[in-house]
Amino acid sequence: MRLALVLLYAFAAVAAFAPARASWRRRTVTPLAAPLSLILVGIGEWAAAQALSVAVPQLGMQIAFSCAIFPGVSLVVAGFYWQSRVYAGYRARPARLTVLLLGIEPVLVSLTAATNGWHNMFFTSVRAGAAGTLRLHPGPLYWIHTAYSYLLISTGTLLVIRAMLRTVAGQRRAFTFFLLGGLAPTVANLVTLFSNRGALKLDLTSVAFLITAGVWWWTEHTGINSQPVPVAHQQVLAALGDGVLVVNPSGRVIQANPAAQRLLGQPVVNRAWLDVVGVELDADRHTTLTTGDGTCLDVRMVEMRAPDDGRGLGWVVVARDVTELERLRAELTEQALRDHLTGLYNRRHLTSVLDRAVRAAGAAGDALAVVMVDVDHFKSVNDRFGHAVGDRLLADLAGELVRGGPDDGTVARYGGEEFVVVLAGADLQTAMSHAEHLRQRCAKLVLDTDHGLLCPTISAGVARFLPGMTAEDLLRAADEALYTAKAAGRDRVEAAQEIALS
Repeated sequence: MRLALVLLYAFAAVAAFAPARASWRRRTVTPLAAPLSLILVGIGEWAAAQALSVAVPQLGMQIAFSCAIFPGVSLVVAGFYWQSRVYAGYRARPARLTVLLLGIEPVLVSLTAATNGWHNMFFTSVRAGAAGTLRLHPGPLYWIHTAYSYLLISTGTLLVIRAMLRTVAGQRRAFTFFLLGGLAPTVANLVTLFSNRGALKLDLTSVAFLITAGVWWWTEHTGINSQPVPVAHQQVLAALGDGVLVVNPSGRVIQANPAAQRLLGQPVVNRAWLDVVGVELDADRHTTLTTGDGTCLDVRMVEMRAPDDGRGLGWVVVARDVTELERLRAELTEQALRDHLTGLYNRRHLTSVLDRAVRAAGAAGDALAVVMVDVDHFKSVNDRFGHAVGDRLLADLAGELVRGGPDDGTVARYGGEEFVVVLAGADLQTAMSHAEHLRQRCAKLVLDTDHGLLCPTISAGVARFLPGMTAEDLLRAADEALYTAKAAGRDRVEAAQEIALS
C-alpha cells in the first residue's frame, strides 16, 4: 500500500511537471495557458512532497514533507481562481492588487505549517500511525486555510457558472467540461477530510487535480474550447454599431446597448419610448427619424409575442445611423438632376419643374414666365478658340445666370448652348427686366484665352404663361422669341408674341 502510494504520487508529480513548461510557452497563444501552468506546478510540488512524506521512514522527515505540500496546495487554489476568472471573461493578466492578495495566503500557510512545532495551531498533534503512516490532526489554522481555499474555489466556480448562463449557446459545452473537470478534486478532498475524521491517512486530492488539469488541457487542444473567453449576449449587443433597445408592453425602454445611447444622444433606459423618439410603436414598423443633432436614423420595430398564447411581450427596436447614406443618396439624386459641365439642372429636371409650375399657375392663376437664353455665335467660338474654351465659356455663363437670378428661380441647361430660366410669380415686365439684367451681366464677362480675349454675348426670349398653355407651349413661345432676338441682330431680349389660347 505504501509503495503504491509513493508510485501514484510520484507519477502525479511527473505528469504535472512535464506539461507545465509547454503550457507556459503557450501563454501568448491562449490566456488560459499561464494559469494552467501555475496549477500544474502546484500539483507537481504537492504530489512530490506527498510522495516523499510517504517514502521516508523517519518521523521528522515525514512531518517536514507533509508540511511542504501546502505551498503547492496554495498555488493550485490560486491558479484555479485565476483560470476561472479568465474563463469567465476577466482580463488575462490579473491586476497587481489581485496578485498581491492571492500571494498572501500561500506565504502565511507555508510559514504556519513550517513553524507548527512552535505553536501547534496548524496541526494540533502529529503521531505515527499503522504501517509507518503519519497521523496529522488538523488545527484551527488548517481549517482556516481549508475554508479560504474552498471560498476561493467556490468564488471562481460561481464566476464560471454566471458566465455560462450569460454566454451564447454555442459556448456552453466548453463551460460544462470546465465545471466537470473541477468536480474531481472537490470530491477527493471531501473524502480525505471526512472519511477518516481526525486523521489524514490518504489524500488523493493532488491526483484528482491532475485529472482536472488534464480535462482542461484536453478541451483546449481538441477545439471544444477554441475560444476561452466567453461571449455573452450583453457583449454581443455592446459590440454592435446599431442601436438595440428592448421596450416592454407598456412602452417603456427596459434595455439599451451603448450604441443606442450614443445614437439617441441621451439616457433612454426606464424612459417612455414615445418621449425618447416621438414615434409611436407599431408591429413590424419601419421608419426614418432625425434626432436633435441632425443624425438620421433608420428605425425598425419588431413586436415580440409569446409562442403559447400570442400575447404581446414588447418590442425590439433596431436603430441604424444612416446619416451618411442619406447624404450620399441625396448627393446622387442631385447629381442625376445636374448637368455635369455647368452644374445647372438638366433638361429632365427642367421638364419636371416646369410641369409642376404650369399646373400650379393654371390652378391658382399665379404669374409664371420663362427666359430662354442662347450664346451668340457659339459655333465660331468653338472653331476659333477650341472646344475647351467653349466648355469654359458655357460654365462661366451658367455661373452668371445663377448669380444674377432670383433665389427662387430655376436655371437649367436646355441643350447645347441654350439655357432656360423659370421665374415663378413673375409677370412679363418683371421677366423682361430680369432677362435684360442677365444679358448685361453676361456682356461684362471676359475670358482670357491663348488666342486672345473672348467677350461673349447672349440673346434671350421671354414668354409668360397664359391660361390653357402647357409646359411645351411655354417653352415653344420662349424659343420663338429667342429666334426673333437672334434675327434682330443678337445680344438682345425679345418677348414672345402672345396668342390667345382656347
